Amino acid sequence: MSNYQRNTRMVACIFAVLIIGTVSVGLLTYYGTNTFNWAINPGTTDFHFESEVGTVNETVTLDLDISAGAISVVFIDDESLLYNIDIEVQNSTLKTEGDPTVSFASNTISLSYPASGVNVTLGSAINYIFNIHTTSGGISIVLGNGAHVGDITAVTLTGGISLTMTDAAILFGNSTFDIKATTGGISIVVDLPTALGGSFEGASTTGGVSITAPGWTQVTSGYYETSNYNTANQLLTIIAETSTGGIVAVLT
Repeated sequence: MSNYQRNTRMVACIFAVLIIGTVSVGLLTYYGTNTFNWAINPGTTDFHFESEVGTVNETVTLDLDISAGAISVVFIDDESLLYNIDIEVQNSTLKTEGDPTVSFASNTISLSYPASGVNVTLGSAINYIFNIHTTSGGISIVLGNGAHVGDITAVTLTGGISLTMTDAAILFGNSTFDIKATTGGISIVVDLPTALGGSFEGASTTGGVSITAPGWTQVTSGYYETSNYNTANQLLTIIAETSTGGIVAVLT
């Protein structure tokens, strides 16, 4: 095994440990430290919110703010769906905070709640931009078939962030993906659609940065550009930052 292979595997292992550890912090915050039987969740209640596109024909903002818990966002190829949101909340939290609510006003889907697990499914008819924040917990974003997106902001203070984009996703305009964790690992896998230009910048104060980018040009140790960056009509800018944690990026 070459030194390169050893180093790559070491960074991957370190990243995996960081992700598991930081997401566990979010889960412990959500479920509490008194329950050690992970096979059985404490008493929880599920909530479901769904809306059709209807007459909406403008860009929609997904605005999520969860203090503790995991957030997952995916797309499906369904032109009638505006959003489908499932929320799991501890019954003890319901007693003090009341039921969670999802609102849609001024082309913004909004959810703000102290502690919950949130699964969001979006449709394929309109464009979305994301503004996602969590204090303790993991964030997972998958942009695949049916995804029409612009700018994405995903921030966690303590937790891991995973973003995956396939070449089936459609970007509108020049888009920026701003991914930040204070304490936690970041994983980014992007298969850039044909003809788009892109740049990636990864920075970690304490932790490794591993970038695999065949066909991209390395400008500095943490900054890469596509070969058509200066000529492409449409650009994707990806910024990944963490203070304490590893960053793993695979760009094609």
